[in-house]
Amino acid sequence: MCSGNEGGKVNSLLRCGLKLSVGLVIVGCVGEGAEPVRFKSPSGRHEVAFEEIEHKKYSEAEQQRDFNFTSHTKYLISFYRAGEAHPVAQVEYRDVYGWEKDAAPTPPADLFKAILWSPNEDFAVLDEEGWASAPGAPERRAVAVNPSLSWSTAPFRLSDPVWADTLHVIGNAHNDCDYSVVEFEGTTGKMRSIMASASPIGYEIATTTGRRVLIRKALDNCRMEDAEKAFVPECFSLSLDTMQRTAAPCDAGR
Repeated sequence: MCSGNEGGKVNSLLRCGLKLSVGLVIVGCVGEGAEPVRFKSPSGRHEVAFEEIEHKKYSEAEQQRDFNFTSHTKYLISFYRAGEAHPVAQVEYRDVYGWEKDAAPTPPADLFKAILWSPNEDFAVLDEEGWASAPGAPERRAVAVNPSLSWSTAPFRLSDPVWADTLHVIGNAHNDCDYSVVEFEGTTGKMRSIMASASPIGYEIATTTGRRVLIRKALDNCRMEDAEKAFVPECFSLSLDTMQRTAAPCDAGR
């Protein structure tokens, strides 16, 4: 139930209830002192609420002196089964929005839109928090929202995701001297290597056709000139059904 003081009744009425925007469904209130709004998942089976619990605002001088002093907002993110009162999962998340002089916190609606959901919504993957780090695979976290899963949160460090099934996803994990293709196992919350690198030789997903993924050999960022001269292209076809790979022509996915 939404409520406000007498002077704010009109605003409260305008700001409570069911709200619709492009690609986004919001349930709840956004008035001061109200419960956080809930954003509906793509299937509508889950709702997500962002409760601000801390806001650290640093001056430009402080941020230049120590990268740990970066303006950010800390949220408690709660995942609910639609319409239920008690969350099935909760996790703290920091929206690091500093670095620029006029930077402002990311709206919770945008943080919600950045969530990657598994096909059956067994787990959700939060966007990167935004802390300073070396270039590489995104530092995201997966949150289990299916109570039958044995894990609660887990690192999810891959890009260009390709779903093998409802609980398993493969992607590129590219860091300076490590270009690998990896799999996130939603059953265990663990990452495992599909094609491990041996710097400067690495691997990357080239194309996906049906249930087969074309993986090609690539040079990582630590390559030297002699490695570039000696490089011989090589590709593999990976079955998403068996996770077995076979040699394949590099134009097979075109």
